[in-house]
Amino acid sequence: MSSTNGAGGKAPSMEVITIDSSDDDEGQVVPAAASSSGQKRARKSPTSSKSSAKNQNQEVIALLDDSSDDDNDDNPVPKMDRKRKARPCIEDEIIDIESSVEVRKPAAAARKRTASKNSSADNNEDSPVIPFHLFETTTAKSPSALSQEKRKYFQTLREAIGLDVVPNRQIQWLVISNFLIDFRYVYEKLPDIVQIPRVVVFYGSYFAGMDNIHFQQVQQLIMKNWKAAAERNGNTVEFIRLVPGDPPRSKTNPLPVKITYGCHHTKMFLTGFDDHVSNEGGGGSTRQSMIRVVVHTANLGTSDVEYKTNGFYAQNFPLKEKKVEQRPAIVNPYKVWTKSGGDYNASAAAAKSTCTFENDLADYMASYGYNTRQSWCAPTLGGSLDIREARLKRFGQSMDSQSSSTTYPSQQAVNANGTSRILTSQELSLPDLIRQYDYSSAYAVLIPSVPGYHQGMAIKKYGYLKLRKEIIDSFPSSQTLGEKKKKKKSPIVCQISSLGSLQEKWLRKFFSALDYTSTHTTNPLDENCMATKPLQSLTKIIWPTTDEIRNSVEGVAGGGSVPGREANLQKPFLKPLYHRWSKRDGGKDPFLTARHIPHIKTVVQPSPSFGDDRSIEWLLLSSHNLSKAAWGQVQNNKRTGGKDCFIAHWELGVMFSPATLLEVCGMTKPVRILSIGYDGAKDNGTISLCDDDVDDDGSSDFINVRVPLPYDVHTPDAYNGRDDYWIAE
Repeated sequence: MSSTNGAGGKAPSMEVITIDSSDDDEGQVVPAAASSSGQKRARKSPTSSKSSAKNQNQEVIALLDDSSDDDNDDNPVPKMDRKRKARPCIEDEIIDIESSVEVRKPAAAARKRTASKNSSADNNEDSPVIPFHLFETTTAKSPSALSQEKRKYFQTLREAIGLDVVPNRQIQWLVISNFLIDFRYVYEKLPDIVQIPRVVVFYGSYFAGMDNIHFQQVQQLIMKNWKAAAERNGNTVEFIRLVPGDPPRSKTNPLPVKITYGCHHTKMFLTGFDDHVSNEGGGGSTRQSMIRVVVHTANLGTSDVEYKTNGFYAQNFPLKEKKVEQRPAIVNPYKVWTKSGGDYNASAAAAKSTCTFENDLADYMASYGYNTRQSWCAPTLGGSLDIREARLKRFGQSMDSQSSSTTYPSQQAVNANGTSRILTSQELSLPDLIRQYDYSSAYAVLIPSVPGYHQGMAIKKYGYLKLRKEIIDSFPSSQTLGEKKKKKKSPIVCQISSLGSLQEKWLRKFFSALDYTSTHTTNPLDENCMATKPLQSLTKIIWPTTDEIRNSVEGVAGGGSVPGREANLQKPFLKPLYHRWSKRDGGKDPFLTARHIPHIKTVVQPSPSFGDDRSIEWLLLSSHNLSKAAWGQVQNNKRTGGKDCFIAHWELGVMFSPATLLEVCGMTKPVRILSIGYDGAKDNGTISLCDDDVDDDGSSDFINVRVPLPYDVHTPDAYNGRDDYWIAE
């Protein structure tokens, strides 16, 4: 694999290609070009023009696109597949880096995290702050000349998965779910993955597309070698491609229907591991089985993970107590509301043995149709992966040379000072495995999309109807209509990396249904419900300009990951909504992400601005882009005479709000979510969700929780006459 050395380098000659598919974000390989708006066609990056002229190198525009959404509002009709030609293998990029910009060092080993004073072994968070992070990029222009207070918001891919975090952690199983995967990158970046007893990989396509014959052969060879290496260690790995456009109930399409232009677009890791927690008072340690849930926005390839701006949510959860009465009460107020006024019902919450997060995650994984019953842990300790030992072996060291007083209990052992809570070798399906863990401490709620025509009780389980349901639960009517919030509202900020073919009617109803001030009165299932507010009062769309792409660390070569067709972008009702990714003329850039192309996807509703109160009502980090294929389209069901919601993609996101955070750790004061960096919030004020914090003015009226949004969510710069929206066709 090539890497950026910070001094620049000669990029190999590469073919200009584009990747295209049908609906929302990223897809297959077809000849095309990337361009700016209007008549301008962007071909070369100004940031690398000198080196290009000198070396006569050709840039790559790898367009990862499925942005053509269904144009028919009421009855999407599958289209015929287009023939595609094979393309040569894409070599690794070497990015030309200028030395005059602030330098961030390449990603290093795991940084020390400050543990919360109230954190428990059952929810052993590697970082005590809100579990929203940015991926650590590795170019010389990465944001690493930052204070330690800001650096804590960044993690490497290995840290995100949970590999380089805690000594003596034993990985038992790993589930990888992604749209585009470069298996060569994954295999080289995570060489110790072959030592994990059980690995299952769900994917949509290879990183260069399924029609690149040579690249496909390389990928298949790597998968074959990975599988053989795992088997030599007594382990297993399965690769499962998910294609909604394949025949129904087939190996690659578990759905009962064929959705021609659907895709598997989710980005997620599920990591099952054992941590060794020291017993109080000494006397050995207790072995605790945990699951780490990671929902993120990056395709698994060099350019996405190491060059672009991507984000992720990660949180660890323990095994459930065997007896229901010993399990902690589900205290998140968004999970159980009474029907009268939305007040939180603690007794009803405590009586439930499952929670929304668990049900949503298990239901989503069941949609993959992967029902193989198997053991998910090594039969003996020697068969599981001790990450620390594996990494030491890579560098020619041994555990004997390292001082360690940790004692490992056997699979069913009970320590003198505590009982190990570990996963047994019972054979379970993947959804059943997920239900072995306790998610009652979840900081967020899952927002899944699953391909299909959803109706009845399932119509609100997926897509934007699911997001609307959770917003309603977080903002009961009595709270929504507070005097302060009636005076002024802020448009929803939608920051995405792909834009589908949209109609004004759908877009207005979509944002009206998600606006917490109007969602109670805007029901997309009601034909008589009219969304009449002007779009500019409902939303701002963060979409990079041509110059922002050209001046990025990748130049236009990286712009293919922000696919948008001119026919979709140039619609008159959209143009007033566009806002820049970065601040104009080199303005504020607290995380030094302005020149890293955004592949992150967020939807945020800022609070009304009253003086210094610039908080966030709710935010979503997700794989969803702005399209009907991802979020869903309500339509008439001619067979039943009712309504259904048609969704074409598998997607997954997480939604945070003050309600989802309020009582996770026993908070008693109102919670306020702040976007750190752009709004003047103090960097060193970021708190553990288990601790109290004070307001910026010194009062203790609020508990402030800050998130590292990599753009200005409160006052983004609207396009002016100099700005052209980026187009890649």
